[in-house]
Amino acid sequence: METKDEVQLVEESSSDALRPTLSSVTLDPAAEAAVRKKLDWRIMPIVVLIYLFAFIDRTNAGNARVLGMDEDLHLDGFRFNISLTAFYVPYILFEVPANMLCKAIGPKIWIPALTASFGIVVLCMSMVSTYEAFIATRVVLGFTEAGMSKLGPPAHSAASSPAPSPKSPWGPLHTWRNIFFFEGLLSLILGLTAYFLLPDSPATAAFLSPNERALAAARIADDLGNGGRIEGLEAKYVRRAVCNPNTALVALASLCSLTSMNSMALFVPSILRAMGHSGARAQLLSAPPYAWAAVVCVSASALSDRMRTRGFWVLAVMPFSVVGFGILALADPDRLGGAMGPGLRYFALFLCLTGVFTASPVLLAWAVENSAGHTTRAVVAASVVGFGSTGGVVAAWTYLLPDAPGYIKGHVVNLASACVCIVAVVAAMWRLDKENQFRKAGDG
Repeated sequence: METKDEVQLVEESSSDALRPTLSSVTLDPAAEAAVRKKLDWRIMPIVVLIYLFAFIDRTNAGNARVLGMDEDLHLDGFRFNISLTAFYVPYILFEVPANMLCKAIGPKIWIPALTASFGIVVLCMSMVSTYEAFIATRVVLGFTEAGMSKLGPPAHSAASSPAPSPKSPWGPLHTWRNIFFFEGLLSLILGLTAYFLLPDSPATAAFLSPNERALAAARIADDLGNGGRIEGLEAKYVRRAVCNPNTALVALASLCSLTSMNSMALFVPSILRAMGHSGARAQLLSAPPYAWAAVVCVSASALSDRMRTRGFWVLAVMPFSVVGFGILALADPDRLGGAMGPGLRYFALFLCLTGVFTASPVLLAWAVENSAGHTTRAVVAASVVGFGSTGGVVAAWTYLLPDAPGYIKGHVVNLASACVCIVAVVAAMWRLDKENQFRKAGDG
């Protein structure tokens, strides 16, 4: 790999700490790799843990439900679905303001503060005794988790699975309350720890030398495009991002994949309980499909990054979800007389999770890397994540108590979502291919 040209950073886009050293930085491949390795090993573990626990804390209600929470809090009828929706409304509305506050306050303070905050809220959730109190804590949780990306979902089920004993010797903290108490406590500890580990930016990373900090900032500027110039918040950049058909297509695909992903995260224990398993057994059986999904997600994401192709990998995994939801939709035990047994339906869960949990991170990376400029990328990412987040509201209503035990309507909704996701990705790939051909013709 040849050494890249020097990257010029305009003074207006640099922090005060960088101005003395970043007038001209040569991006040497070996030095780049060393800095990237340092940043990855220092930042990625804590960030991945934060996003993992954020996802766990927003979806663990599904695990608590099968251990008796619905009986204790009288979550009959549509009350459980309403409580799930109560989280997503503030989560969506506060997402953009949360990102703005993060930029104003700085990630070193903002991200650990949010992590500790949602940990405290989940701790409080372990103490609620009424439906109204549960709704209130879900609303506050939505505010505290706004702005958190959706990483780490495949691992959440195993982390949320308690021991299979029907009652634990913790006084009032038994069965489903254990889930909220211990996961909230771990999130609180994680938030306090993150404050001492996360830097505000490469310019202030104490574990890097001055030259490494300058090189790290230059890498970011080079990756932004536009000659390293960081754009202001101008209408033309917002229009470029929002009015781009490719952004709309990827956002639609993200909405569909996140609808299915969130519904699986929230209702897999309920689906397993409807198959005839006890609450504790449903918890344990929910872990293997997520472990498999985690392996596929990490592998496909790494391969898509190495091969620099995104749409192909979404198309490679989503058909598995189509087949999985198709099996579940046809496996109505009442209508088919049990022709499709619990074993086949359990296997179908592996197929369902294979696609929907892998597609979401690949789609976000695809949208961002096809955008040039700081503002354009930020708006594209916010559009895809924000529009996709509305899938959580849909997901909260896919599996309804009156539809048990088959939950056919929910499976059909997810089947349709997976199909629309595939169509949107094919359309986006076609458009990008046409754009590339047009640009090559123009260069020629």
